[in-house]
Amino acid sequence: MSHASSSKVCKYGVFLSFRGIDTRRNFVSHLYNALEQRGIDVFKDDERLETGKSIPNELMKAIEESRFAIVIFSESYASSRWCLEELAHIIKCRNELDQIVIPIFYDVSPSDVSHQNSPFAESFSKYKDDELEKVQRWREACKEAGKISGYHLQECKDEANCIKKVVDHILPNIISTVSESLVGTQIEKVISLLHMKSDDVYFVGLWGMSGIGKTEIASVIYERYRHQFEAYCFLGDVGEMYRKKGLRWLQKTLICKLFGKKMIVTSEHDGTTIIKNGLRWKKVLLVLDNIDHLSQLELIVGGTEWFGRGSRILITTRDKHLIVSHVKEDKVYEVLLLSENEALELFCMHAFKRKSPERDFKVLSNEVVKYADGLPLALKVLGSSLYGRNKEQCRDIIDRLKRIPNDDILGKLKIGLDGLNNDEMRTFLDIACLYNHEYSYYVERILKSCGIHLIGISYLIEKSLLCIRYHSFEMHSLISQTGQNVSREEYANSRVWLIEEVHDLFAGKLKTKKVESLRIPNGYRFDDDHINYNKVFKRMQCLQVLILHRRTICSESTVTCLPSNLRWIEWPNYPSSSLPEGFEPSQLVGLCLRGSWLVELWPIPKKLCNLKYLNLSESLGLTKTPNFGDMPNLETLSLRRCENLEVVHPYLGHCKMLTYLSLTGCVKLKKLPKFVCMESLEILLLDECTSLKRFPKICGDMRRLSILYVESPWIRSLPPSLSGLSRLKLKGCEVLESIPDSILNLERLHISGCNKLTTLPNSLFESQQWIFLYIYRCSGLVELPVSLGVQKKLGFLSVEECENLTKLPSSIQMESLTELKISNCPKLTTFPEIIGDMHCLKSLTLESTGIRELPLSIGNLSGLEYLNLKGCEDLVSLSNSLCKLKNLQRLILRGCKKLPGNVGDLQEFETLEEPRRSSK
Repeated sequence: MSHASSSKVCKYGVFLSFRGIDTRRNFVSHLYNALEQRGIDVFKDDERLETGKSIPNELMKAIEESRFAIVIFSESYASSRWCLEELAHIIKCRNELDQIVIPIFYDVSPSDVSHQNSPFAESFSKYKDDELEKVQRWREACKEAGKISGYHLQECKDEANCIKKVVDHILPNIISTVSESLVGTQIEKVISLLHMKSDDVYFVGLWGMSGIGKTEIASVIYERYRHQFEAYCFLGDVGEMYRKKGLRWLQKTLICKLFGKKMIVTSEHDGTTIIKNGLRWKKVLLVLDNIDHLSQLELIVGGTEWFGRGSRILITTRDKHLIVSHVKEDKVYEVLLLSENEALELFCMHAFKRKSPERDFKVLSNEVVKYADGLPLALKVLGSSLYGRNKEQCRDIIDRLKRIPNDDILGKLKIGLDGLNNDEMRTFLDIACLYNHEYSYYVERILKSCGIHLIGISYLIEKSLLCIRYHSFEMHSLISQTGQNVSREEYANSRVWLIEEVHDLFAGKLKTKKVESLRIPNGYRFDDDHINYNKVFKRMQCLQVLILHRRTICSESTVTCLPSNLRWIEWPNYPSSSLPEGFEPSQLVGLCLRGSWLVELWPIPKKLCNLKYLNLSESLGLTKTPNFGDMPNLETLSLRRCENLEVVHPYLGHCKMLTYLSLTGCVKLKKLPKFVCMESLEILLLDECTSLKRFPKICGDMRRLSILYVESPWIRSLPPSLSGLSRLKLKGCEVLESIPDSILNLERLHISGCNKLTTLPNSLFESQQWIFLYIYRCSGLVELPVSLGVQKKLGFLSVEECENLTKLPSSIQMESLTELKISNCPKLTTFPEIIGDMHCLKSLTLESTGIRELPLSIGNLSGLEYLNLKGCEDLVSLSNSLCKLKNLQRLILRGCKKLPGNVGDLQEFETLEEPRRSSK
């Protein structure tokens, strides 16, 4: 058989040339279905009517754009001028384009075709009135085609066997030309998990979202290695076949393919027994594609003991939880989206039949690649839809995509939603429409406020519908678009988030009664609709979530109505002095009114029994807080930068559920109530509270408090009951004389402007949890405790502008330290000895200190890359041990006036800023 160049990129995998009246309804139909089932794009001209003498240009073009041409010679093939014209063009493409031609001799022999024997002779006798040159071209094509090695149906056992051989021959060539080049790296990673040279039995799983290329990777591996196995089977679309035909049908299909014969399967148990007993001694390669139910694994492939030595079972699925329940987690590979370059190449292969975009289509191509977001399915579908179209047509299709998603893509992705229960579907649709790319903790709070169980999030992640990246929910843009489409079609008006829909809502064009979530986007102006939004809110009785963007324009100064069913309100720059008196907040869980015009929450007291999250930050009209006794379940309270706040209600100290309290920037606040029952408090932020006279008195247990920021020039002391702190920031505490020695678990300490501190308690450094220490402008600090020198986890240490610091620990042994910075400490004259391994230290700065010499042990800092001694005016010599620092790249000596001009062996350093040169 002829072989084509593997670099050719084609629109179709196969072009079928046949005489319809002989073969259309039997052999051709079966061959076509077999090719399609294996994912091969086939051109079969079902609709043609041979009414004219000339073949349509579309057919000629389809031949040229096909990698394979299968010619099915039947008795009446030559009686069709169209068939002969197709054949002549196919032979031309074989000779000029390296097209692979596969002849199938259906009910004629190869010699009948090549020599035009009967029945071909009778057919050609009818063409005596045709152009002699054309007929001769047909004869030459038949002559050449008859000599090509192909399949003679009379020599095959049956049609099905012949079709199987044809498909098996074509498939690896089709896959390798497109798929393998793009997913090659991922294929190799999967192959490494399969351990092909081992005699053990391995199960390997491929997991990923719909359309990401799981089946392609499995197909490439299957075709590459199947010849090495006694029996092999690719069981495609298992989940769909399971729903349509049942598990027993799947078992029968598997048995037939692996055993080479049909067997009676009376029950699922019977099928399991046959598979287990029959394959125990066979080396098999089995691919189960797109499984979605545990029984498909348990009753079809069971365990490794079902299969003979060296067997490999490759399973693809969208459901991670399902696959790890049957396959070891280290044998499960997550299929990744294509990179931008890979995506562009795949799109161009389908759109332009080349690896890069045509010159005039670069911008359009990049738009499609951005839209597809690395998803192979979308790139193929969109590439094919743009093939052969001009620039204007392509632009129209792309612009339409942004408004109306492609049905082929959505249909495939929508399958991934099958099996979601009500809670899971609601979670999926909420994230797809409202919360994609938002912080996960924030979204979880809103979902929970609406009574949604968060277990559904884990399920969506396992189903490849969602992931968490950098603490944010990330949903693929096309999956998000699928969800938005489902929400519009099946849950009309339940979620409103697009600016045009918001316009319609407030203009009375959308039904308000069904709206459950309303997110008003950036730039929307209430004024533009010339409508009283209070009246619209009054009709939205099902509204649970109301979120406005910070830049939403709202000129009305009074909000008179809010639906009492609301669970979550975010209204930055809220325009009224209070919430509506008629609003009953009994259901409210979250209230965020940053930058509001509030003077008070309500003129009359209201019970907020379910309120957990309250954010009134930057509300400059607020002079006193509400009564927190009306909020027994409050967990988070932010009054950040309420610059006119003077009075905090005494009940704050009794908020036993409160975990987070921020009063940052409340510059007029002078005192806080006693903390009586605040045992849940974990984070307390009092930075920039420059009028606060003293730290609040703590009467109860506050061992959970782990993060504390304080900034006030009036606070003299901190209470001893802060033993649970892991992070402490003290800034501008000018009269603070000491830090409690009861604090034993600190990991991070930031001190600046605390001028009364002379030292830090030795007990502060007795734990080995330290990772960060920063001290800045503490003029009273004289020494640092000895215990600091043996902190094994400390990664960063900086002491700057402490003018009276004279003493560091005599030796340091900090094996995790990466950066040490001591600068502008003129009374510090000695540097500690280096003990033990400190190879992690990359940067050492001793700028503008009074250090006279460096210890010999400085040479032990084997990982040091940067050493800054700038402005060390009393430094008289450098240790020769510096020459041992093979990784040192930069040494700065500018301003070291007492150092000799020639630094000898140190000249070999890559960057050396010498003292004499810099002092000119």
